[in-house]
Amino acid sequence: MHFTRLELSNFRLYRSLSLEPPEGLNVFWGANAQGKTALLEALYLLATSRSFRTQSEVELVCWEEDVARVSSRLARDSGRERRLEFAWQRQGQKSTREVRLMGQPVRKLGEFLGEVLLTLFVPGDLGLVQGGPQERRRFLDLTLCKLYPTYLAALSQYQRVIKQRNELLKRGHAAGELEPWDLLLAQHAHQLMARRQDLALDLNGRFQRLYRQLSHEDSPLCLVYTPNSTELETDLARRRSEELRLRTSLVGPHRDELQVRLGERSLRRFGSQGQQRTAVLALRLAEAEVLTERSGESAMVLLDDCLSELDPSRQERLLESLTGYRQVFLTTAVPVRGLSGTLWRVQAGQIAKPAPC
Repeated sequence: MHFTRLELSNFRLYRSLSLEPPEGLNVFWGANAQGKTALLEALYLLATSRSFRTQSEVELVCWEEDVARVSSRLARDSGRERRLEFAWQRQGQKSTREVRLMGQPVRKLGEFLGEVLLTLFVPGDLGLVQGGPQERRRFLDLTLCKLYPTYLAALSQYQRVIKQRNELLKRGHAAGELEPWDLLLAQHAHQLMARRQDLALDLNGRFQRLYRQLSHEDSPLCLVYTPNSTELETDLARRRSEELRLRTSLVGPHRDELQVRLGERSLRRFGSQGQQRTAVLALRLAEAEVLTERSGESAMVLLDDCLSELDPSRQERLLESLTGYRQVFLTTAVPVRGLSGTLWRVQAGQIAKPAPC
């Protein structure tokens, strides 16, 4: 799939924008604070319903305006067109939101999640290596939610079970009152763990290949999915007294880990900054490959300021690797030349007509 049209109205600093990006590589260049990242933010919202920059959606509405809109047209690989639109109405310090798919209101996330398949790299993605396990669990979960509506349902149910179970533990309820919740926890947990394990194995081979391609290093880098428990029912019973004492749930996939290892060591602790950044880029590109293969639709790639911390040789290899994707949106503070793609100039919320790279 690929975007054929994007329209922004009062979104961030874009008062009015109509863009028809072609397939292939689209490079958006300009100085800082001109709107490059906001453009990617709009595309990401269309795919996930959330911003990667803020949790307060009223910030998306232009200053002194009351209504903002992001609308798009996409062409699936079959040629079938899809239309998706988000609109925000400012109400004091908050905002309300309406989502429409093919002109019809969308009430639940599951009704359109997966309509727009893309992967996004931002500088903050280093948290996938440098951050805690929750960052990597979120990465696995979001990828799986894009692919499988049943995973989103199981994840939502599991989170409700954990929330209720923790409330019981905090109030010091007897062990017998936890048993029905233990059964529900195990039921949903097995579904999550099986999907995560399958995805991690699929990602690992692609991740290793892409890392070698980007770095030209023959490093023993790999992904290892480590479940918190492989015998849920046994561990729930074994750690019951500890949970009652600490008043929190200690067993289940909410404590799983996806390790990024350099041999037998943690990349977070022993990898260089360059290795970590290249590993995150490789992981995001591996995600795009998985989305494409499993959905049967070409996933798009969004890269925000991905070149600034890479040495020239890694920059060149990354740009070469992007030719294999249906549509790529890349932002940079300096123009990229000598590529088969389209160069766009971004300045003060305006995007100039394209010129050859």
